[in-house]
Amino acid sequence: MDIAIVGRHTKVTEEMRTTIVEKLEKVEEVAPRTTRAEVHVVHERNPHLSGNRERVEITLHGQGGILRAEADADDRLIALDRAQARVLEQLRKRRERHAKRHNKKPSLHEVVTDLASQESAPSAPEADPVESVESWEGAPEGSTREVAIDDTPIVIRSKTHTGKPMTVAEAIDQMELVGHDFYLFQDVDSNLPSAVYRRRGWTYGVIHLEADA
Repeated sequence: MDIAIVGRHTKVTEEMRTTIVEKLEKVEEVAPRTTRAEVHVVHERNPHLSGNRERVEITLHGQGGILRAEADADDRLIALDRAQARVLEQLRKRRERHAKRHNKKPSLHEVVTDLASQESAPSAPEADPVESVESWEGAPEGSTREVAIDDTPIVIRSKTHTGKPMTVAEAIDQMELVGHDFYLFQDVDSNLPSAVYRRRGWTYGVIHLEADA
């Protein structure tokens, strides 16, 4: 993430710049798709605003759009803390809105459980066999099934993808890019098939698959 720090009516000390970078590192952990951050440190010369003479404005640019927050105080470090807190709060609300849009979709566990119960149940003699509803070049026979759950067809497809090995951080970035809750990849460090996934809050998990001798 590129960081641009600008002072208006004031000089931004190296100590202040270091503190700003540290604060934005926390923001980048929460929003890894952010490509650029602009921070304006403003000193108000108006004597009537002496109680709020220091203002910090933070603007984030990324694939999710532009996000902006600002705060003022009589001390610029306090203003920076408040601005960072408001940015994190906006990111949290954005994540919650994204999660709500997917709430009505059945989870992978629900789909697999329902499939298992249907496969174990005796089939009615008059029922038509389940057929593939979509195919692709080189797809194995029977690799695609259509299963109706609550009158809504859910299609489970099996397909082999090619991709270069990547780090865990790169896999998380790709997961956020496609908007999924998990992402399969080949770990460049361990050379193991792996998966990253979202956990509660602002944390992620990673699973490595190692063959049992």
